[in-house]
Amino acid sequence: MNRLEWILGIMLAALLVIVVALSLMFWFRSDTPAAAPANVATEVASYAGRVEPTSVFAGQTAQIAFTAAQKTAVSWQPDAALLNASATWPQGMTPQALRDGETTWAFTFFSPAAAEMSLISVIENEASVITQGAFPPPAHLIGPTAWNLDSRDAIDRFLQEGGADFMNSEGVTSLTMTLTADEGNGRIQWLLQLTATQSLRTLTMQIDATSGEIVTVAKTA
Repeated sequence: MNRLEWILGIMLAALLVIVVALSLMFWFRSDTPAAAPANVATEVASYAGRVEPTSVFAGQTAQIAFTAAQKTAVSWQPDAALLNASATWPQGMTPQALRDGETTWAFTFFSPAAAEMSLISVIENEASVITQGAFPPPAHLIGPTAWNLDSRDAIDRFLQEGGADFMNSEGVTSLTMTLTADEGNGRIQWLLQLTATQSLRTLTMQIDATSGEIVTVAKTA
């Protein structure tokens, strides 16, 4: 298979994992849950506690990956500007393994002139367009120099302010992070969320991507 087919396969697998996770969340949090057979419960617990292998692809920090994505975006539309960036780490990563902030990234760009978006993935510092099409104009876009906090800096702050303790107490967790501009005031923020795969508890933190200020912290019981 070519590189694009590999990328599409990875995206489909990720979507499947999300659907399974949401199904499990609604199943276990239902007010009137049905009794699951013992073998099904065992399989679910086994899956939740599984430590996934690390990616076979070399990763970069968000700002390094953004440089490659921006070149591809500008070739697509000269006025393309960043709408958001996101990444997910394999479950079971240790705090130390997360601190470098390096992984594969997905960047969404928007062209005001064309009124279109383009989703670009960066794997091993090579940018590829995944999809593009019409998109409603967003309230705010992210300038190329508007965010000072790279992914490694945001993760380090997150771990220092409760993330590491959450990982130690919950066991196997998965980290997702997204860079966005607040729809109301345009404030550029990192949204980081740790999800415990067995208890489904979460720790979510918003960090200002310009100043490094912690905006909000939320933890589910």
